[in-house]
Amino acid sequence: MEAVWARFRGGRAWLAAGAALLALALLLALNRGGGTVGAERSALELRLERILSEIYDGGRVSAMVTQGEGDAVEGAVIVAAGLEDVGTALELQRAARTLLGVEAEQVSVIGSGVSL
Repeated sequence: MEAVWARFRGGRAWLAAGAALLALALLLALNRGGGTVGAERSALELRLERILSEIYDGGRVSAMVTQGEGDAVEGAVIVAAGLEDVGTALELQRAARTLLGVEAEQVSVIGSGVSL
C-alpha cells in the first residue's frame, strides 16, 4: 500500500486522475444535452476526428460532440491517445473551435499527459 501511496504523492498521478474525472464529468454533462453515445457516431464527429488526426500527425483521436435543439453544437470532448504536448493540445482545441463554431470553454482536449 505504501508503494501505491508513494506514486500518488508524485503529483503527476493526481493530475492524471483529476483529468480523467474531469473528462468523465464533462462527458456525462454533455450527454444530457443529447450527444451521441456508444456506437452512434455522427458524420460531424467522424469528420472532426479525421481532421484532428491529421493535425495530430496521424495519431488516434476520438471526439464526442453534443448538439442541442436545431443541431446547434453545445460542446465537444476530444481524446488524443498519447498526447503530452500542450502546444499540440492547443492546436487541436483551436481547430475544433473553428470547425464547430464554439468557444474554448466548450471544447475539452484530453491526452495522457495534458488536459485543456
